[in-house]
Amino acid sequence: MPKMSGGEAVVRSLVAEGVDVVFGLPGVQIMSIYDAFYDNPDIRVITCRHEQTTTYMADGYARSTGKIGVALVVPGPGAYNAAAGLSDAYATSAPVLLISGQIESDEIGKDFGQLHEISDQLQFMKPVVKWNDLVTDVQAIPETIHEAMNQIKTGRPRPVEIEIPPDTLSSVAEIDLIEPESWQRLKPSASLISAAADLLATAKRPLIWAGGGVNLSGASTELTQLAELIEAPVISTAEGKGAINETHPLSMGTTAYAWGPGVELFPRADVILVVGSRLGSYRPEIGTSPRSDQKLINMNVDESEFGKTMDAEIGIPADAKAGLGMLVAALGSRSVNNEWGKDTLQNIKSSTKAKIKAAGPIQVELVESIRKAVPEDGFIVGGITNIGAWSYLAYPAMKERTFITSSYMGNLGFGFPTALGVKVGNPDKAVVALTGDGGFAYAMADLATAVQYDINLVTVIFNNGGYGASYRDQHRRFGGRLVGTELHNPDFVKLAESFGAKGVKVSDLGAVEVAIGDSIRASVPTVIEVALPSELDPPYYLTQPTV
Repeated sequence: MPKMSGGEAVVRSLVAEGVDVVFGLPGVQIMSIYDAFYDNPDIRVITCRHEQTTTYMADGYARSTGKIGVALVVPGPGAYNAAAGLSDAYATSAPVLLISGQIESDEIGKDFGQLHEISDQLQFMKPVVKWNDLVTDVQAIPETIHEAMNQIKTGRPRPVEIEIPPDTLSSVAEIDLIEPESWQRLKPSASLISAAADLLATAKRPLIWAGGGVNLSGASTELTQLAELIEAPVISTAEGKGAINETHPLSMGTTAYAWGPGVELFPRADVILVVGSRLGSYRPEIGTSPRSDQKLINMNVDESEFGKTMDAEIGIPADAKAGLGMLVAALGSRSVNNEWGKDTLQNIKSSTKAKIKAAGPIQVELVESIRKAVPEDGFIVGGITNIGAWSYLAYPAMKERTFITSSYMGNLGFGFPTALGVKVGNPDKAVVALTGDGGFAYAMADLATAVQYDINLVTVIFNNGGYGASYRDQHRRFGGRLVGTELHNPDFVKLAESFGAKGVKVSDLGAVEVAIGDSIRASVPTVIEVALPSELDPPYYLTQPTV
């Protein structure tokens, strides 16, 4: 057995698992890991300016590539800060590993007041991870990292966390490394697939509802094949955007905010196949509950999701790619009797698009300008901002994994740092972050990270001088009694330039397309500031009553 330190065991285990980049922020308890990086150039170390950025970058990297994103932080406040990004990764089922330090192993839980001490950090992290563990035996480090990776690679790929004290990391011992295991796709039972195929083959108006699990599984090809085979329209959650090319005739867009075509399609469908969605908020998205005569097939890698919000005729525990592939094979030689009709679907699609554009003409025009500027294989990270929300409805994603959201967590400030991670994972693709002035401020120090590591991201700041959603809320529901929602901002162009990035100010909304296109081609970190009228509503306010 080779002799090595705990820090070296961490790094060599990560290399063995195929990790080639780590997003971190150094500190005293984890310096043995940083020292081991020096002798292991196979891993690129990207140092961030705030711990939240480490996990946001790991999340963006993971969801856009399908690889495991790794973050590294100190304990206590470092872990607390990183929890924001972990919560987002948890909500979106992203494959993220956080390695956080600890205090000395013999002092854990004794409340001595050691630097960065938290009495039960492991317990604090549990709500935002699938699995976590504390390792105090230096020889157990490879085994623990191996188990963490296997937790990600089996079932639902949610984030995991490992905590390692500094004395364990600095200890030297003879340590055996462990060979990695491949991703294990959960395959469905043949009998369940056969039963589902029977329902779909005899359906008169089948409907497919695609969630983020389709993108995570890389199942776009299988989803499209199935839709074409049974001539079924496809609606998606925001996380499922791009699972089928949204310019495809059978793609009906997203169900977000009860503006999508799901409101019209769902009540008419007789058989509904849900793939890779928790269905956590289906009522506000489709405006109704399923009828007793509608048949629901629910395919999800996480069996605990079955029956949470809708009872299914057939529940299929399966990875989306494996399950959809088997459905395609089972239905391949069968005839279908579909009554939707191409004209009906096209009319629903066109009328929905017109309704959305009439509700927010300026917002939709901006989103359409963004779509024209971004290549088909480019990425959008839709931050928690007015135009980010409208992009759910009006931005047609054409490739899987290319539209990144915060899901139900709705983390203000997630857009810019998450997009940094997307760009690290896809350096040759266009990546555009959509953010507001309030959200961008959360991580704007990481403009330095973008410049230092040549992360040539384009960030569009829609500046309305406030926390726009809350500002509009105060106008709509509280009679314009403004408290705490108006912001004083820096000159974002000068701010970008002070970091060594490029800054562009756009005062004419008609110039947004050219500004984004030019910035993508410039291949330097760029901030585009777009002045946005404060009276523009986000889409979700247009479907909510005032009180």
